Amino acid sequence: MSETTKSDKIRQLSQEQLNAIEHLLQGKSDRAVAEAVGVSRQTICGWRNNDVLFIAELNRQRMELWGEARQRLKSLANRALDVVEQQLDSGDPKVSLAAARYILQGTRLLGDSELPESGPTTPEDVLMPRLRRDARKELEPTQPRVNPFDSYADEKFEKKVDALAERKLKEAMIEAGLS
Repeated sequence: MSETTKSDKIRQLSQEQLNAIEHLLQGKSDRAVAEAVGVSRQTICGWRNNDVLFIAELNRQRMELWGEARQRLKSLANRALDVVEQQLDSGDPKVSLAAARYILQGTRLLGDSELPESGPTTPEDVLMPRLRRDARKELEPTQPRVNPFDSYADEKFEKKVDALAERKLKEAMIEAGLS
């Protein structure tokens, strides 16, 4: 019998989870994803909200997808600018105004041009905000009252919070089946 390697011990995403990620990236609802994958909607919801490995992989693939889209947009930018420039110079005030709006949005002088932010892409990064929040709650009762304007004391407390969260990270990774 062969000895189990470290990578064999680390939990991997199931085929259902990988399929679910593919469907979520297509913009399908939890219900539609559940039907396509053959699990319950609650399972999809649980993976999206509680499974750190699933969350990290979904975010990683989202970032990859957005990166590809950005590259594609960059390759089309010159042609698109030519069209906008033609519209800006058109004799129709409505068309010129629409073109001007696109230009202002593109230069971020007018809103609605932000791409969505992506979330954490590693299980550790998914876990750390919760671990920091838990560490802060655990340490606050032991924190002596300090002057609210004492930034050094705040910084010192935050370092304690970070250290406690880092210590608990290994335990959380083991609990999640990732270490």
